[in-house]
Amino acid sequence: MALRTAATLALALTRVPAAGAQDSSSPPARDRDHPPAVHRVTRAWPVMGTMFTATAWGADTTALLAMIRDARDSVRLVDSLMSNYRESSEITAANRAAGAAAPVPVSAQTFHVLTRARTYWRLSKGAFDPTVGPLVGAWGFYGDSGAVPPRRTLDSLRALVGFAAVELDSERRTVRLPRAGMRLDLGGIAKGYALDLARAALRDPRVRGGSLDLGGNVLVFGRPPRGVKWIVGIAHPRRGGRVLGRVALDSGAVATSGDYEHFFRIGGVRYAHLIDPRTGHPARGVIAATAIGPTGEWSDGLSATLFLADARRAVALSDSLPGVAVLYVREPARGAVVRRRDVVLSARARRWFAWDRAMR
Repeated sequence: MALRTAATLALALTRVPAAGAQDSSSPPARDRDHPPAVHRVTRAWPVMGTMFTATAWGADTTALLAMIRDARDSVRLVDSLMSNYRESSEITAANRAAGAAAPVPVSAQTFHVLTRARTYWRLSKGAFDPTVGPLVGAWGFYGDSGAVPPRRTLDSLRALVGFAAVELDSERRTVRLPRAGMRLDLGGIAKGYALDLARAALRDPRVRGGSLDLGGNVLVFGRPPRGVKWIVGIAHPRRGGRVLGRVALDSGAVATSGDYEHFFRIGGVRYAHLIDPRTGHPARGVIAATAIGPTGEWSDGLSATLFLADARRAVALSDSLPGVAVLYVREPARGAVVRRRDVVLSARARRWFAWDRAMR
């Protein structure tokens, strides 16, 4: 569950103008979906090891740009608080204090994400575990030095993994890791939470609709520029630039966890960064899991949770949650292409998803 470090999820937002690296404003829309003088403002910035792109539609471009900058600042705040790669972050402080008697005070934002992470840990019966950091480090994913660690190393590090041991004090808003060497990693949920904070910055009647993309985690809201639904493409896990299909949403968020995000090969074997804490090894059998939910936090946390859980149980879990849909891609036979039979859809996903014509 390492922090995703590149925009490799590649969820393609269609029927939305492509985002650029600078401000842009479209001419006034003149169709039935929007009255005249509705403009588009788009801006993008590097943050959290990837790109954050925000697009909003409305009549007041000055106000839109100010709100988009507030959205950017919200994402930067999450990065400053929760990144494993920043020495000044609260998560780094908690990791540094692992094994100490005194707990570490954290912000309301970090404490919220830690408590939500506990929810996904429980839902997954321990498959999603934010304390998996020691194992991620042993496989070399923090420094991109990929190596298969010895069995004895993994066995010793597994004693440092277990979210049940993490002490969260809601009254004092503190966190404590009781064993030296424990390490928190919120990479499986922080981006989704950052999108939700960015969305909050755009809650204003002057905003007609918009889209937020943080390294492939996509959140849409309001009215699309044309039509009545947002169309979000689900990336093909083995064919860059291609999609498996598309989902149509009134609003909500889409996130994918896949073995193509951050991996290395040794002896022809692909080792991905999504570590199963129960085995100490990268998860096997699933090459991508997409979660569609009402918020960025839900979609991001669930995509990582579902990737690590048994596909059948995870689909049943998805169907039990309101407004949530999942799509799994099982690993095909070696050398085989991904076909429809390799894709598992939850009940809601079957209603929302349309196959790309190239999929057989």
